[in-house]
Amino acid sequence: MSSTPARHLRCAPAALILAMLSLAAFNAGATPRTVYQGTLQGAGEVVLELDDAAGANGVVSGRYFYPRSGVDIPLRGTGDVLYEPKPHPARPPASDKATIDAADRAASWQGTRDAKGYHGQWTDTRTGKQRRFDLRPVAHYDTEQLERDRARARAEQVDLGDVDLKAGIDAKRAPYETLKLAGHAKPVGKEIGAGAVAYRMWVDPRTQFAYPRLSRHPDPQVMRRVNDLLEQRHWRKSLGALECMAFAYTSQSEAGGTLGGFDDENINVTWLSRALMTVTEAGSLDCGGAHPANHFEPYTFDLLRGEYLDWNRVFDAYVPGKRSVGREPSAALLGLVDQVVKAGPPESQADQRPNLEDCADLWPQYLALGAVTPGALSLSVSGVGHASGACLGTHGSVPFKALQPYLKPGGQAYLVAD
Repeated sequence: MSSTPARHLRCAPAALILAMLSLAAFNAGATPRTVYQGTLQGAGEVVLELDDAAGANGVVSGRYFYPRSGVDIPLRGTGDVLYEPKPHPARPPASDKATIDAADRAASWQGTRDAKGYHGQWTDTRTGKQRRFDLRPVAHYDTEQLERDRARARAEQVDLGDVDLKAGIDAKRAPYETLKLAGHAKPVGKEIGAGAVAYRMWVDPRTQFAYPRLSRHPDPQVMRRVNDLLEQRHWRKSLGALECMAFAYTSQSEAGGTLGGFDDENINVTWLSRALMTVTEAGSLDCGGAHPANHFEPYTFDLLRGEYLDWNRVFDAYVPGKRSVGREPSAALLGLVDQVVKAGPPESQADQRPNLEDCADLWPQYLALGAVTPGALSLSVSGVGHASGACLGTHGSVPFKALQPYLKPGGQAYLVAD
């Protein structure tokens, strides 16, 4: 993997960082690849992925991880010998197809590949210690097709869930990443909620941050679909954290080998009812570069339909006929925002800086909607660059009752409190 992404991550918005990190993980050569699983003697289980054929320069590339850590270690070589680098190599490989300098080699993998798998000897280049490896093939996929699927899903994106549904992380599209992520997150803490709806936080101990899953809902199918979306969000962020760790093998950056701030990510459920769930993601990600990527992003889920919420189902929030990703706020929504801005910050926030008065000029371009207790439409600043990062967050709200004149037929069903 090239070290190029690590040099630019700090100045990118958080959503772009996740896309870059995920694509960095998926773009491991962009050629047909075989995924192997098995044991490395004395070290435990490993999952390894290799090109099915050498590139034009004769280099075979790949990567592997130990499930207990989930951190990719790159592999490069020619013929029947592959090498893995030391952490923070003196001369990081310039690309996925570049060889690893002899001085930077930590170990070699010498073996044979056939229909039954990949078998041979792993050797520590410093001590000469050898370990037997026996790996069986478990998946074969074309990374170019995966990238095309993801690019197409983004180009045609209408709803927030389109990428998750059309090109999500699963055993068919991304078998290597699925083996890395599936089964590691576990529920922690108490169930939160009342009545028919509740959630619990889940944590992958390797990446440390918590993300919610519904634990109770009257419609099992809705619960499953929403949890699938929540899992995809958790998985993408976990991949980002693990990619920051993996940069230790592809760059000299001090951020390589850390979780890049993902372990300090602040994930909150700001509203939960049988109809709506809003999850906010906030933090400061730093995988190398000029500035940390400060972010605040609210995501609202439709618990009546089992998908991301289209706010136009509740009221005319956005201009009709426009794509629901990056949509243009409607006159009604702009009017509500204007009322909130004219009213000024709540008394409890008047002395906080920055507050609504300082940040309202970033609306509507960086306006993001959500729901917050005790039952209100939240108005947040989201997606701004580093210079305006202090304004990230929720700066105003509109009580659900104030939305009554604007509600669409069926919109009231989303504004229940239980």
